[in-house]
Amino acid sequence: MSRDTPPRQIIFEPTAEIFATDTAGTFTFPLTENGVAMIDTRPYDEIRLVFSLWHASSQRSIDLDRAYAELRGCFDPDEEHWTKLAEIEPVVPPYAAGDRFDGWIVLPILGAVSAFTLFGSGFEPRARLQIRASAYLVA
Repeated sequence: MSRDTPPRQIIFEPTAEIFATDTAGTFTFPLTENGVAMIDTRPYDEIRLVFSLWHASSQRSIDLDRAYAELRGCFDPDEEHWTKLAEIEPVVPPYAAGDRFDGWIVLPILGAVSAFTLFGSGFEPRARLQIRASAYLVA
C-alpha cells in the first residue's frame, strides 16, 4: 500500500425515507455511491464510517435503550454474503431525548473490494426512517 494514496471521502446516497418491517421494526440499508455498492478499498488501510438515523416525523423519537444498529460487510463481488462487522453504539448527548441514532466506527480494510450495509432493529414497526452515512478511507 502506498503512503502516497490520498484519503478518499464517500458520502453514501441518502434515502428520502425507508420503512422498518411490519413485524419487528428492523431494516437493512445498503450503503451505495452512484448506485454502486462495491468500493475499491485495495489502496487503503482503514475506513471510518459515520451515520445518523432519525424519524421522518419530528414528532417521534427513537428508544435508544431498544434501538440496535450494526454494520455488515461483503467482500466478494461475485457472491453476496454479508458478515456482521460491528455493533454500533449510539452517540448520546447528555440530557438529550432519543430523537436520532448517531454512530461511528473505525475498521481495518478487510478486502480488495468492499460493500457495506446498515442493519437495524428495535425501532418502531413500520416507522419511517431517514439515514445519512459517510466514509473516510485512509492509507
